Amino acid sequence: MQRSSWLTIAAVFCILTGTPVLLHADAPQPDDRVALKGMKQAKAIFDVRLADLDKLLFNLALIKETHEGISNQKVKPQLMVTLRGPAVRLFTRDQAPEELKELLNDLKQKGIRLEICSVATRVFKVDNRQLLPDVTLVGNVLTSQIAMQNKGYALITLN
Repeated sequence: MQRSSWLTIAAVFCILTGTPVLLHADAPQPDDRVALKGMKQAKAIFDVRLADLDKLLFNLALIKETHEGISNQKVKPQLMVTLRGPAVRLFTRDQAPEELKELLNDLKQKGIRLEICSVATRVFKVDNRQLLPDVTLVGNVLTSQIAMQNKGYALITLN
């Protein structure tokens, strides 16, 4: 078998088994210095409307990793998360699993504002008194998105 075939098989094995791929010590470490060049701060608002818990957890963890990555590259992240659509059902005391509660707390501790839409809580019949304490109830997160984009925040939609 050719060397490239073995490498392909090894890579597929690592992906399927979750085994980490060992990188060469001299391989360059990935960074975002070209994108972040000259920036002192990075402002973004994440539009989240995922009703699937696994996808929601993945994307909130990705937002946390994004915050850390920007911060580690000496740029101040100013991030917001707006929660709307059927996803709002997952942000109540009786529905949210512990993993979600911990992740929300981590995001809030990093200074990431988490807004939940009262239009969505009304439409999806969520009792606002049952919302998790780490989310802030607002009138309409679309208004927040409009306002923040006018203040220079990039809009990133996660579905």
